[in-house]
Amino acid sequence: MADPLVVNSDLELFLTSWYRSALQGSEAAAAAARLGADVGLLDDVVVDNKEPADPPFPEKLLVIRDDGGPETSPVTGERSVGLSVLAGTKLAPKPANDLIRVVLALTVLLPAPDVSGQSPRNPISALLERNGPFAVDEAQDRARRFATVVFAVTPEPV
Repeated sequence: MADPLVVNSDLELFLTSWYRSALQGSEAAAAAARLGADVGLLDDVVVDNKEPADPPFPEKLLVIRDDGGPETSPVTGERSVGLSVLAGTKLAPKPANDLIRVVLALTVLLPAPDVSGQSPRNPISALLERNGPFAVDEAQDRARRFATVVFAVTPEPV
């Protein structure tokens, strides 16, 4: 018998859409408050899968990058995702530190049942690993923080 025909959902599309909403939610606000973050940390965060090519750059930016991963069976896989935050300055990095910690805290909410008709589809079945955050050198006078997460994912039947 042949393996089922499946197609991988667009993980970056799902995550950018999900984080745009989640960063405005009560769980994000609670995490930011627990960190003692500045009021307004979660206001106007731009979430995208790439950085702008030219200035002006957003004051707070979360870039989500799907780095791929192995197919562990015909109907399961793993995906490593890079999360990069630009906020604050090199001399005052607290906004970047706090924002990446909130972003990482929210990852525990991601594995959830797929909702029929949801667009984009949630392919995440489990959170397998979190790494970071790490300070990263940045050419701009901005603080950059980076983290990675690994998710178990399930493709969509054709």
